[in-house]
Amino acid sequence: MKGIAFDLAVSLIAAVFVCLLTLPIFALFTATSFVELVNQFSSPLVLSAIVISLETSLIVVFLALCLGLPVAYLLATKQFRGKEILDTLVDLPISMPPLVAGLALLILLGGNSKLGGLLNNCGIDLIFSKKGIIIAQLFVSSPFLIKSARGAFESINNNVIDASLTLGASKFYTFKKVLLPLAKNGIYAGMVMTWARALGEFGATSMVAGCIPYKTETMTVAIYHNVMSGELGSSVAIALLLTIFSFTSLLIFKSRIRGQTAVIV
Repeated sequence: MKGIAFDLAVSLIAAVFVCLLTLPIFALFTATSFVELVNQFSSPLVLSAIVISLETSLIVVFLALCLGLPVAYLLATKQFRGKEILDTLVDLPISMPPLVAGLALLILLGGNSKLGGLLNNCGIDLIFSKKGIIIAQLFVSSPFLIKSARGAFESINNNVIDASLTLGASKFYTFKKVLLPLAKNGIYAGMVMTWARALGEFGATSMVAGCIPYKTETMTVAIYHNVMSGELGSSVAIALLLTIFSFTSLLIFKSRIRGQTAVIV
């Protein structure tokens, strides 16, 4: 009987936390009917927001891989002057309020700035466009891939890397054939979190791209816009889809990791 009180207290606290997570989701799923959901998903405006969000978020994942993996490798394997500053800069978008990030991007890329004016003269319009959405999403979501990939690279035994180099393999070959396969689970985790974060981004996206139906209205922006205009049905439908996307992607990833771990064991 010893310790039962402690176990009971921990269980009660855990139950409160589970309720805190599940009750809002349950309320969301019971806020509309199946027929209403079908009607909302057949709406051209809702479909447009879904397509724009999926298109931009998938591009962001690809760009985060191309730009983030070298940064993760550098932070994980190299010692250099200013490493802590770079590490802090990578973490900054996570702690920075999204609206602040959006304002910074708006000032940098707006027509009144030197860079924005130069881009406009070259025919490149980033503000109030899909390109602006991608930049905003990339800014706030790429740190998740970098941090996850860095952790995966750091977990690799240095002896494995040294053995590859000693046998005559180049650094690129070692990175491609040794490091990436060993770090793939961490990279996959970062890709999932980056995609989910980009898909759910609102603050920075709304500042940079605005809310132009059929052009820059993402799923999260559409939720806010529809709630403010009294269209709760559309907001609930899009919110449910975002919740299902996030839950399913995380579940598939966790199942995949468990399956690989079972095979290794």
